[in-house]
Amino acid sequence: MSDSIYFVVFPYLAVILAVGVGLYRYFINRFSYSSMSSQFLENRALFWGSVPWHYGIVLILLSHLFATVIPRFWASLHSDPTRMLIIELVGGILGFLTLLGIVIVVLRRIFSPKVAVVTTVMDWILLADLLLQVAAGLYIAFFYRWGSLWYEYTAAPWIASLASLTPHSDYIIPLPWIVRFHMVNGFVVIGLFPFTRLVHIFTVPISYLWRPYQVVMWYRSQTAGTGGAFMEQGGRAGGTGEPGEISRRSFFLKVIIGTLTSIGGLILAIPYLRAIFRSSPPTASAWSEVTDIDSLPVGQPVDLKFEMVSQDAYIHGATVRTVWVIKHSADNLTVFSPICPHLGCYYTWDAQAKLFECPCHGSVYTITGKVIAGPAPRPLDTLPYKIENGKLFVQWERFKVAIPEKVRV
Repeated sequence: MSDSIYFVVFPYLAVILAVGVGLYRYFINRFSYSSMSSQFLENRALFWGSVPWHYGIVLILLSHLFATVIPRFWASLHSDPTRMLIIELVGGILGFLTLLGIVIVVLRRIFSPKVAVVTTVMDWILLADLLLQVAAGLYIAFFYRWGSLWYEYTAAPWIASLASLTPHSDYIIPLPWIVRFHMVNGFVVIGLFPFTRLVHIFTVPISYLWRPYQVVMWYRSQTAGTGGAFMEQGGRAGGTGEPGEISRRSFFLKVIIGTLTSIGGLILAIPYLRAIFRSSPPTASAWSEVTDIDSLPVGQPVDLKFEMVSQDAYIHGATVRTVWVIKHSADNLTVFSPICPHLGCYYTWDAQAKLFECPCHGSVYTITGKVIAGPAPRPLDTLPYKIENGKLFVQWERFKVAIPEKVRV
């Protein structure tokens, strides 16, 4: 019952609260909270916290969104171990920058009276929760490795089930407590946002499209020995002279460039949108040739790489896959998927212990695929195979992880 409250009921309540309170503040009580900032007073101090925080958190959130909206394309990026290692390394660096940025921002608000005076109690609560959320995410990245891979089979389908109003908490219940906390706390952050001054980031400045332009020029006084500033404001054409005309041309140039960029981005996004909204279920993969049967040793697991043709959005061509093959006789084989059923890591074979071992979270399997240790919820997944003219052909498939059943993705 508690799992349903945390992973089904609470996410909906957080979103409803965020939307409801946000709309109330916009239409009824729009100026209840101020978006005042001391940026102009302490721009240098703000720089060291704001830049790593914004760049880090935006890129991390975009990667989470990307993996949730286009999971199959995200899986294609991870099909190559080198790319997966690069993604993990970049993600860890961004997580560290994000944590460093928010720590500096929090310390700045604590020790600067100018900033503290415009920080409400709810702002402090949200900042503390954001700090906790980022720290938990960084902890998971280091101690529950390859999260960018198993995220596709745990958090992504859970969020998709919530969005489709068919919630399934089975995807994340088997996960470690810190991972479940990180997922639920994300919705806590969403629920807190409308009660803080940071809610202004959700406003859409559409009124700027018809507001009169304003030209502001600052320069130092030419009077010797004194420093000063002069501000000139221009209205519409006819009374401002050349500066106004330059601003007008610059404005329309920006509009044209922005429009062309948007159209180009939409054109480039068409294949992705088609992949997202494709209604037909995925079909079985084609048979791929792996190796000659005679080249396989009897009773010894061998990891074999082969190429298979795949297409997902812009990804088209030969993709390298790996399988574990055990030859029992000339026509009797076992073909294992190389993906651990726990969270999607790649396991290895220990020839001395004669066991399959997952380096991520400690799952151990016998040569028959049976679980004998660790958190894996089911045995190793087998793949379909056939033998033709003395050659082994395998049909590549992927299965949902972290659940007891073998369910094809």
